Parts: sequence; C-alpha cells; structure tokens
Amino acid sequence: MATLGGVHDSQSSQNSAEIDSLARFAVDEHNKKGNAILEFARVVKAKEQVVAGTMHHLTIEAIEGGKKKMYEAKVWVKPWLNFKELNEFKDAGDVPVFTSSDLGAKRDRHTRGWQAVPVHDPSVQDAANHALKSIQQKSNSLSPYELQEVVHANAEVMVHKNHEGNYHLNQMEPHA
Repeated sequence: MATLGGVHDSQSSQNSAEIDSLARFAVDEHNKKGNAILEFARVVKAKEQVVAGTMHHLTIEAIEGGKKKMYEAKVWVKPWLNFKELNEFKDAGDVPVFTSSDLGAKRDRHTRGWQAVPVHDPSVQDAANHALKSIQQKSNSLSPYELQEVVHANAEVMVHKNHEGNYHLNQMEPHA
C-alpha cells in the first residue's frame, strides 16, 4: 500500500498501455492548450503519487520540429469519476545527443562491438518487456509471464553518422 502523498515509482511499468495512454493524453492536452505540435515518442520515467486519486508524474520524450525534447507532465486521475486532468506540462530540456538509453556509449569514446550495459537502463527494461510479451504471445500457458529481474544485458554498439551528422547506436543482444 502506498503512502498517501508520497511520490514513488509507478505500479505500472513505464511501458504499459496505461502509462503510455496517460502520456499521450498529456501531450494531446498540451498541444490543445498551447497551440503546439508535439509528437509523442515514449515514456522515459513514470512515478505516481496517491492524492484524491492518483497524480502521475511522467517524464516524456516528444518530438518538436524534428528535434527530440524531454518534458515533465503531471496527470491527475480519479478513475471512479472518469476524471483525467493535465495539471502540469513543462520543458525538461533538450535530449542530449547521447542519453543513458544509448547504453553507455559516449561521443568520441565508443568501442564497437558487444558491451555490458546497465540492467536498469530504460532501453534494457523496454527490450526485456518486449521479449517477454513476444514469448507470452507464442506460449500456450494460461498464466501470464511477469518480468522479475534483468540479471545481465549486452548491447552491440554500431556507430554510424546519418546525413545530418548525428550518431546512431543500436541493436540489443538476444539472450537465450
């Protein structure tokens, strides 16, 4: 049971449909109120606070004018009243060229090939949840699978520049 008023990690995975829906709602509401044209990209972090309902504290990556930016949003939800309201939406600064989701690679200090990466990195957690959903879809099990813990993760660093001079790093290692 959550402590009333305390902000804590969301009970839902930051990649859950519920959190994704709340983040999209926040971006849509911000666009309506501010006459903006943000495009939702992903949820970076999700926390919640028990109030008269739940206040969801979301860190959202969105695209504005072709550039990735980070935003912090607060969405207040009272499900028993079918109530949802955007309380706050603010710029959290530009997404740096290399973020934690680049899995440890740094500009001009990258080593190509497979490297161990932090298991709590959002990209690692996203990949693990995606793999789990894929396994569940192919399974005959009546019990849903649940991700308990990522024990080890590797990523292959493949660095190349696109026509705009930006670096791209990608590809997670499949584990058996």
